[in-house]
Amino acid sequence: MSAAMPGRPAIGPKVPINFPAGLLEDIETGASLAQLSRAAWIRRAAARALPEVFDGVLAPDDIFRFLNTAERGAEPDHEVDDATIRRLLTAADHGTLTIQPFTTETRATQTPAGRCQLSFVTRSFLADGTTVVLYQVAHGTITYRQPSEHNPGHHGEYALYLDRPAAWARYQELREQLFPA
Repeated sequence: MSAAMPGRPAIGPKVPINFPAGLLEDIETGASLAQLSRAAWIRRAAARALPEVFDGVLAPDDIFRFLNTAERGAEPDHEVDDATIRRLLTAADHGTLTIQPFTTETRATQTPAGRCQLSFVTRSFLADGTTVVLYQVAHGTITYRQPSEHNPGHHGEYALYLDRPAAWARYQELREQLFPA
């Protein structure tokens, strides 16, 4: 029988990271406002910065959740039409829907009060041997809990497009609105 090590169990391997002094102060402030340890706050921030990835074949529930939680395109002419949605769901049902690697551009800003992120994502699905490309424009904000508040604020949404220029125009519009120069 071996003696138990004191303290918490290890979460994973240690990774030494050097931070500029100003960034470290911002991390400390963010962790304090979120009532987390600095390490827990950094782990959470790193996990949120990673893109969502589907591996292998997609289940119908995965693609339905992806399609169902999205808004359609901002312009009716550029929406993901019902035929495309049915095609993706049917392929997922038959187990023939896979996702190919996607590209993304992400902008984010972090303050002691909260975080704002905007992403442009290109997702290619292989549905019964035919490629379906969807363009996703996603943005979200998280307001950290302040000492006088009970809950943090969360807002997030994304729109799907079949038309890349329409999706890129919406992304640029949100970029100017959320990240003014």
